[in-house]
Amino acid sequence: MKHLGDIGRLYTGKGIDDMNTTNTTWQQKKWKWILAASIVTAGTAPALMSSNVVKAAAIHQPTAYINNVPAEYDVVIRQGVTYVALTELKFLGDYTFGYNNKTKQISISTGSDKYVLTPNSKTIKKNGQAATLSSAPILVKGKAMLPLRAIGETFGAEVRWNQAAKEAYIYAPDASIIKEYNSSDLTIAREAALRLPRFSDLKQARLDIRNPLGPVDSSMTYIFEKGQKDRFFVNEDNDLISYYEIKNGTALLKWQANVSSAAGTIGDLFFIKTKAVAEAGKRPSVAGQTLVSFKYSQMLEETSYEVMNKSGSIDSGSTAPEKDKIIVTVPEENE
Repeated sequence: MKHLGDIGRLYTGKGIDDMNTTNTTWQQKKWKWILAASIVTAGTAPALMSSNVVKAAAIHQPTAYINNVPAEYDVVIRQGVTYVALTELKFLGDYTFGYNNKTKQISISTGSDKYVLTPNSKTIKKNGQAATLSSAPILVKGKAMLPLRAIGETFGAEVRWNQAAKEAYIYAPDASIIKEYNSSDLTIAREAALRLPRFSDLKQARLDIRNPLGPVDSSMTYIFEKGQKDRFFVNEDNDLISYYEIKNGTALLKWQANVSSAAGTIGDLFFIKTKAVAEAGKRPSVAGQTLVSFKYSQMLEETSYEVMNKSGSIDSGSTAPEKDKIIVTVPEENE
């Protein structure tokens, strides 16, 4: 998914004994991670119609999203405490990790700060000063796991948990993104909307892309209502459509649908030309609205846009966005 840029340093080993202080540099590709597994926008029309909610598989493994990036490793729940792999912290910033086999201690460094902690101990030291965690880190199959609450307490992250979807969300608040979202410049505000923390508001596990196209052929289209920034759709690989509403500085996933290749419609969502094979959440409405879509091409390094309504296309074009951006200014919206 897109836009996360150079976000930290990565430990790629299988177990804690493989940790060392020489970490490889982690670089995220420009656009493949912003969605973090699934995401979308529309406008101000009220959601209408309840869809047939597709029940998740009977056994659904919990997962986590760190700054909108899906966790690399399994989420573990022990005695009501939710744990994520220590090395997922790399998605929060520039962290390096080490393990002292003699003392059995884990070290975490970022900037001038160094943290030392021990599996099964609630004591953590920051720059030599001891503090007590609400829950102790644990080892699972040789991998160090941190309790969610401890991440928030220690590293200044916000933590949320969706019990129905079994999803954890860990993110570092970014005041600059909120400021940009509140900008009077619609292009800047929409770009910021795509970078806001995203949480599932579904009462089940989110849907997956059934037939991912791979890094070369994959595509992502973002759709907003004309002149609006507070709701958007995301079309991933013409397979998964997701819809988000922005409230209180976060983007809430309200609805998803897997679509087929068969021609058809889904409610009044006129920009979708195929039938749904699965839906989750409450289907939104775009009745009477004009929409604007944005699709970035890595190969061409430009964004194509289209203004459309139920009758068809009104205007379209393409232009190069600013570096590491997707959204561009649409002339039709400035008239």
